[in-house]
This record gives sequence, C-alpha cells and structure tokens, in this order.
Amino acid sequence: MTLRQTLRSLKNRPGFSGLVILTLGLGIGAATAIFTVVNAVLLKPLPYRSPDRLAMIWSKWSNFDKTWVSLAEYLDYQRQTQVFQDVALWTDGGEVTLTGPEGHAESVSGAQATANVLDVLGVVPRAGRMYTAAEDVPNGPAVVMVGYDLWQRRWGGDPALVGRTIQIDDQPYRVSGILPRGFRLPLEFQARNAVQLIGPVQIDRAAPSRGSHCCYAIGRLQPGATAALASNVIHALATQWIQAGLYPVDMRFAPFAVSLEDQVTGPVRPALILLIAAVTLLLVLTCANVANLVLTRAADRGREMAVRAALGAGLGDMLRLALGESLVLGLAGGVTGLGLAWAGVKVLVARAPTTVPRLSELGIDGRVAGFALLLAVGTGLVFALVPFARVRRLDLADSLRAGRGQSAGVDRRRARSALVAGEMAFAVLLLVGAGLTIRTFVNLMRIDPGFDARNVLTFQLSLPAAKYQTVESANGFYRTLGDEIRKLPGVRAAGFARLLPLATEMGDAGLRIQTKPLPPNAPGRQADWQAVSPGYFEAMKIPLVSGRYFDAHDDLNGEQVIILNRELVKEYFPGEDPLNQMIEVGRDSVWRRVVGVVGDVHHNGLLGSFKRGWYIPQDQWSRAWGNPRRSAFAVIRTTGDPLTLAPSVLALVRGLDADLPATDVQPLSVVLASATQEQRFTMGLMATFALLALTLAAVGIYGVISYTVTQRTREIGIRLALGSDVRGVRGLVLRQGMRPAYFGVAVGIGAAALLTRFLRAVLYHVGPLDWVTFLLVPLALLAVAGAAVLIPAVRASRITPVEALRME
Repeated sequence: MTLRQTLRSLKNRPGFSGLVILTLGLGIGAATAIFTVVNAVLLKPLPYRSPDRLAMIWSKWSNFDKTWVSLAEYLDYQRQTQVFQDVALWTDGGEVTLTGPEGHAESVSGAQATANVLDVLGVVPRAGRMYTAAEDVPNGPAVVMVGYDLWQRRWGGDPALVGRTIQIDDQPYRVSGILPRGFRLPLEFQARNAVQLIGPVQIDRAAPSRGSHCCYAIGRLQPGATAALASNVIHALATQWIQAGLYPVDMRFAPFAVSLEDQVTGPVRPALILLIAAVTLLLVLTCANVANLVLTRAADRGREMAVRAALGAGLGDMLRLALGESLVLGLAGGVTGLGLAWAGVKVLVARAPTTVPRLSELGIDGRVAGFALLLAVGTGLVFALVPFARVRRLDLADSLRAGRGQSAGVDRRRARSALVAGEMAFAVLLLVGAGLTIRTFVNLMRIDPGFDARNVLTFQLSLPAAKYQTVESANGFYRTLGDEIRKLPGVRAAGFARLLPLATEMGDAGLRIQTKPLPPNAPGRQADWQAVSPGYFEAMKIPLVSGRYFDAHDDLNGEQVIILNRELVKEYFPGEDPLNQMIEVGRDSVWRRVVGVVGDVHHNGLLGSFKRGWYIPQDQWSRAWGNPRRSAFAVIRTTGDPLTLAPSVLALVRGLDADLPATDVQPLSVVLASATQEQRFTMGLMATFALLALTLAAVGIYGVISYTVTQRTREIGIRLALGSDVRGVRGLVLRQGMRPAYFGVAVGIGAAALLTRFLRAVLYHVGPLDWVTFLLVPLALLAVAGAAVLIPAVRASRITPVEALRME
C-alpha cells in the first residue's frame, strides 16, 4: 500500500479526516504546550555547574518562618562547617541609574555579591574577570560586573568595555568583566528581567553584623552531602550560638538549607503537576473521541474490507492500509498540535505569572518536538489496532450481505458506549479539578488586602547618592515632587513609601516599648517596618482606627512619631490604648510617640494572616537608620484612569531631575492582580481544558447516538409503521444515549472523590470534596449530554416508513 493510495483513501473522506486531525491537534497541542512548561521548569537542569550540589541557606525564628541570613552567620557557615565546599552571599541592590556619554539615563537592577559567587555557582564570565576577594573589602575599589543583555543593548557588545569606567548613580565604576549570556542569580528565575550590574558586598569581616538579616546565602555542598544534612549541621551550629548567648533561647533561632532545585521549582510544582494531570486527562479524552470515530468508520468499511478480502487482499495488505492511514492521521494531528502548541507557548509566556521560574526559556526545542512526534506516532499506532482487530474477525459472507440499513452489532454498540462512558468519566475529573481551582480563585479575590487598589498610579524612584548626598536634599526632592503632584487636576491624594505592598518583599525589625521592658534573654519584639510620607495612607485608603495620619509637621526636625497597625496593637497592647506610648526602633536611641493606629495590610502575599507592622515618617527615616531614604514608591490616587495621568506625573519628575528615570509605572490594580497571577494562570488553563473536555464529550456522545440512529433507521421506521408514537421513539433514543452518560458521570464522581484530596496544596478555603463543585459538575455534564443526544433523537422521530424501506 503506497503513500499515494493512503492519501487518496483519506481524501475520499475529508470530513472524517479533518475531524480526526483537528481533534488530535487539540489534544496533542495542549499536551505539548504544557510539556514545554514542564520541560523548561522541571526537566532542564539549572544553568550552573552540578546544580544538584547547590543549597540555599535561610533563617527562621518565632513568628518568622523564612528570612535572610546576617553577615556574621554567613561567615560562620563559611568557616565553621565542613558540609559546604564554599558559601557565597549576595544582597538585592535595587534599582540604580546608569548615566554617561553612552546614552540616556537608564534605570537597571543591581546587586552586591561576594567575590566567590560565580565560583560557588560554577559560572565563568563571558569576558574579563570577576572582581577579587582583595577588592571585596570595605572602602575597596569601585568595580562592577555588567550583565550580557545590558552590555549588548547599551554598548553594542563592545569587548573594550572591560577595564573602562562607567557612571552608576553619578559615581565612577570600573568594569571588571561581563556576565555570561542568560546568567541569573539563584532567586531570579521567577523574574522577567535579571540583575544587570553586580558589585562587591565589601563585608567588614572583622566586625560583621549578626542582628541584621539582609542577605541571601548559597552553599556548594561537598560531594555526597545533601541539603538535609546541611540543615542538620547549621542547626547544630546555631545551637552553639544560642548556648553562647548570641541569640535568646525563646527566639527559637533555627537556620535551615533547601536544595536550589526545590527552592526554584518547589512553589510551582503542585500547580504544574495539576496541569500535567489535567492535560493527560484531556489527551485520553481526545484518544477516546478519535477511537470512537475510527471505530465508526471501521464499521462502515466492513463491506469494503470484505470486498478487498474476496478479491485476494491478504491480512498484511489490510493491516498496511489501516496502519498507513492511522499513522498519516496521527502525524497530521501531531503537526497541527505542534503548530497549536507553538501559538499556545506564545500566549503562556505573555500571560504566565512571574512566579513560574525560567519563563524566558520556554520554547519549542528538540525535546518538545520529539514529545509531540511520540504522541502523534503513539496515537496513530493505537488507532491502527481498532480497524485491524475488526479485519481479523471479518466474516466475508455476512459483510457482503450487510446492507446500509442493518443495525450495528451489539459488540460494536457496547464498545462505543464504553468509550462514551469513559469520556464522561474523564470529563468529570477535569471539570471537578477546574471547578475547585475556580472556587479557589474566587476565594482569593474576596481577600481584603487592606487597601483600595482602584484608580491608583504607582512607580518607583531611586535617587543617586552622589547627587542627593544629604538628608535634606533627598527629603526635599520627595516633598517638592509630592506637592507638585497634588496640584495636578484629577489627583485626590499622593504619597511615597519605602516598599509597595504585594510588589516588594518586606522583612521585620525589632522595637522596644518604654513601658514594657523585656526580661533578660526574652525574645525581642519584631514587626514589619515601613517609612511613608504624608498622603500615603489617604492615597492607599488604609483605614484610620484611632489617632491621626502623618502630616506636614512630621518632618526631620519635628517630634519623632510612629503609627502602628492593628495587629501590632492586638499583640503588644492587648486591651490598652496605644496612643501616646513611646516606642524605639532602628539603630539610634530615639523614642517615638504613637500618634495613630491604622488597619492591617497584606504585604508579602495575600495568603496567610496579617503581620505586625509599624510606620515612621519618610522625612524622619535618617533619625532611625542613620542615612537618608533615597528609594521610594509613589502612590497617586486619581479620579479616573490612573494611566492617563502618568505622562503629566513623569513630566514633573523630569522637570525636577532630567537624569532620574521612573520605573515600574503601572496601576496599583495590576500589582494587586499579580498577587493572584499564579492561581489566575492555573484557573485559566484548567477552565480551558475543562471546556475542551466538555466539547469533546458532547461531540463524542452526539457522534455515537447519531451513528446509532443511522444504523437503526430501518428498525425505527418499522416501529413507527407498527404504531409507535413519536414521543416513544424519542424516549427510546434518549434512554439509550444517556445510559452511558449516567454511568460515566457516576464513575467520574467516585474517582474525583478519591483523587481530589491530592489537590489540597493548590486549594484555598475550599475542601477537596466541595459539595457545590460536586453538584454543579454532574448537572452541567448531563445537561450537555442531554442536548447532544436530543438532536439525533428528534431526527429519529421524524423517520418515515418509506425512508426506512429505501435503506434496504
């Protein structure tokens, strides 16, 4: 059997061929698109040397499950443990400004890292060298590593950049080397943009800070060591610190290590596993649907096969015919699926949450194409077995006598009914999973973040230290900008904050209450810390519980004041009025009077309970921490669409400082939506798969019942001729069509009740046996199945005896 004959055979049945290819394309395309994500996130090794031997090091203590390490702890991990070959450290440097003759002022992400960070990760610079340990010292030379993308974009990949001086925040830095293409620090795989400038941390190794936890640490494990072993080792070391009095016993300080793979992929692994399970069910549904089509066609071709056999065609000839047609259909479906997957990946990259690591690496590579080809060939081989099994049991005499109107065999009807029942069962599983994720998303959307994100414009500014050296200059810039913004038409309130809720991660800091001194060795009082300007609370609509907000009098020379959130008051002032209490925070011994209490705000994420927090005026920041507050987020409440005000606001920024770029210009509603983007992404895909499953199930049951009605035309006509009424015929077809649907739904509900318990990790405030989902899904499926069966039932009731006799 030649390829030309196979193609001609399929061309003679364009409807059947097109439907099979489209159905296969949808299933294979969905599976390939999800495999693309799984391949990039879970299967590809991280771009470091022996990434399985890398482990992140974290700290935890009472009321804080996971946070950074201090400089002293890092040095102890490096010097006093044998489980690590070496340990590196880095900090988030935030946004810095590039200036100079190469181009306009540009804001890019920066970081500070120890000189051994590339060695620990096992990465070689693209050009030049990493700065040395001798340069990574206090007051050492100003050197920097430049990211590959920035090097290409700003300097055109000029190799002579190495050794030259560039201007960062109006300060000269010598470029020691270029980072390799695609380089990311270990926690940047969730970010769309990587750090482009890395400079020395310049730790004072003689007197490192132990109390300030502000750094990330990563260790390269010794051969054979594991992250669990490293956790035990550093936990034992911390026990020695506690016994030496470096940490209070009640603080319950306990460092731990996490393998880098778990750190990067662990948070998204449950959602990806859910999507893998969903797309697998969809693929099975696709196969069941195509099997039904092939089985139907095999039944129709029984007379054709009998004629071929009577004319001398052997079993091998008919097997090659069946195998050739099925493989061509499978490959055509695979090519269609690969095209759909390519388009789907584009959509996934555009809409996927930033919490999904390695988004930039998503693409159709050889492994993905091979996966699609394997699915195509595999499904083709499976479908070839259906007509081949039919040919092996072929009875020439019966097949040659068979007429078009002859009723379908009992075995064939049972096979098709079983496939329909299976489709319905798998559709139930998919719809239940989709229903639970939708319910989870609805519950997340009901969470009150503690502020009103509607009609608020936000952006970030970072003042260069060289230009804004003094506290007065930094405070004066923000005070002037805020006053000018408030004068713009359409502005209702405006302010600035050190960190923006749900956009930047916040740590905690200690505080002391004058009237509530702690006994010796008692754990310190901790709370989230924030610096805001007057107008911030009004712009965010954070409710005032008691007292007052900050105002223009709360400047550097005014009374030192503080505002607490409701959670802190509940914890440290139970049943008391906190107003006018004196509280000390920061590095200097400055007692601040409590002037207000505000509502709680979710900052690091919507999930979980509110955390204790306090606020100080932005102008008074230097009194608490010894340095001016140069970086801040603006929040501007408007009367309408906030983006329409953006050009006017940015023009004000340029008017005050032409070299100061504003970054992350976006509505606060986008920031709030990003807090649920992972759940939104999962829900969207699950809903799409569920809709496809519902469509496939409806098409499958419609096809089977429609074919059955066609095969039973003679029987139905005789029934009507003998006196059966139209309602009786419709009822007969409906009962026969809905029977496998009822059975499949029952099986699917039972399977879902057993399997949904594995979804607990991705559900929020909804149980795996949620009665609303388990009630609505069967009703929806049965309604769709009823509609699919009703069409051929109505058609059957309109058959006349004359039409039935013509079928003979």
